[in-house]
Amino acid sequence: MTDPAAAYAASALAGPLLLILAAFACLLLPLFFRPLRGSQGLIAFGAVLTALTFTRRAPSAEFALFSGALLLSPLSAYLWAFVLGVLALVITLSISRPAAPDENRGEYYFLLLTAGTGLMVLVAAGDLFTAFIALELLSLPVYALAGIRRSKPGLEAAYKYFMLGTFGSAMTVMGIAVLNALYPSLAFSTLKAGAAGPLALAGFLLVISGFAFKTALVPFHMWVPDAYEGAPTQISAFMGAALKAGGVIVLWRLFSLFDGGPVREIFWCLAAVTVVTANLAALAQNGLKRLLAYSSVAHAGYIAVAFFGGQRGFEAILYYLPVYAMATIGAFAVTLALEKDDKGPRIEDLAGLARSRPWLAFAMSSFMFSLAGVPPLAGFFAKFFAFTGAVNSGYTGLVVIAVIMSAVSMYYYLRVTVAMYMTPPPDPGAVVQPAGGDTTGPLGAAGLVVGLMAAGVILAGVFSRPLLALAAEAARWF
Repeated sequence: MTDPAAAYAASALAGPLLLILAAFACLLLPLFFRPLRGSQGLIAFGAVLTALTFTRRAPSAEFALFSGALLLSPLSAYLWAFVLGVLALVITLSISRPAAPDENRGEYYFLLLTAGTGLMVLVAAGDLFTAFIALELLSLPVYALAGIRRSKPGLEAAYKYFMLGTFGSAMTVMGIAVLNALYPSLAFSTLKAGAAGPLALAGFLLVISGFAFKTALVPFHMWVPDAYEGAPTQISAFMGAALKAGGVIVLWRLFSLFDGGPVREIFWCLAAVTVVTANLAALAQNGLKRLLAYSSVAHAGYIAVAFFGGQRGFEAILYYLPVYAMATIGAFAVTLALEKDDKGPRIEDLAGLARSRPWLAFAMSSFMFSLAGVPPLAGFFAKFFAFTGAVNSGYTGLVVIAVIMSAVSMYYYLRVTVAMYMTPPPDPGAVVQPAGGDTTGPLGAAGLVVGLMAAGVILAGVFSRPLLALAAEAARWF
């Protein structure tokens, strides 16, 4: 490795290493220094911001580290910045309103930072072994985070997520074992050079099924509604915004190995069934967190449609991920501000919000319209770029299904807006007030996140070219 490569690698790897150090600091330092108790959130937030400074723009080259286990390039820099940005926002929400009891505060940030590190390794993995190890490093902390409050809904969510996630991991490792017996190396570049026979095809399908669990493609989505509803809302935001990114990147690498054949047909079916099932199931939801859960599944289907757009489709995916993350984190931040129990508010609980908190209702409406794909918000351009690439590649039928289901989604997204603006509260004298103990403003730090995300979905739509240019530059290094 040349000196410039070594310098860049050292700088880039400082980010995930710093997260690991901060994770142990959050867990152990308060045991020895009593003044640090309660400050774990600030330690975690400072570590994430510092790690962002190390994730500088990569040189115009790809560097393979640890015998190709990690691939550092402008693509990994883009994805690492995305992961760290999501982490910073989730930590801000956690500081605004703690997601764990005081005695578990250190464990909470330890698990969150460890999961973030696993996600960073996953999106930069150069082979299937590394991807699987990173997947477990990501998954195990999230299982614990889902039930960290030890409430009945949280423990139920953690149990269901753990059981189904373990099943997905078992499928992944079985597929890797099959492929390891057939290929001299499990590097994605080596797998691309080989021809897939029947046994290899079975191995690939097992691995694809395992990562489809993390991406929440139907029928591997069963854990999503209960996990999102029972987990702390901050963790639901992390799962919705960031967790699927790792699965999407690995699935794209596997999808790209095949120019046609049964694998692409299976992906076609996964995308079509996902957008249809998720949107129809969302129509019947009354809980806001469950509605956002099925929305997350539907958007996984829209991203799968972009797979069929070739290189332009991958550019659309890289644009889609941060745009979807902004709307999802913003929606969960509003949910966090209004929730009064572990399952979060119901849609009817939003009645009259436009009167009592007009700016909060406006922000929530912008998130709903962005997720629905209403112009000129960023969600519209994300879907437009994703669908255009697939149409140009000849998959018009799949796009027609996605567009119809996107129109169907307008109903349940509009239900939220109608409740806020057109439905009076049950008690005419009552007003919807945010819950929690924020004292630094209308919603404290959570209000800052809501405002930033609302501005993001508007500006990333009106001025979509800068983010799209960054996504296109990163996609060149796939």
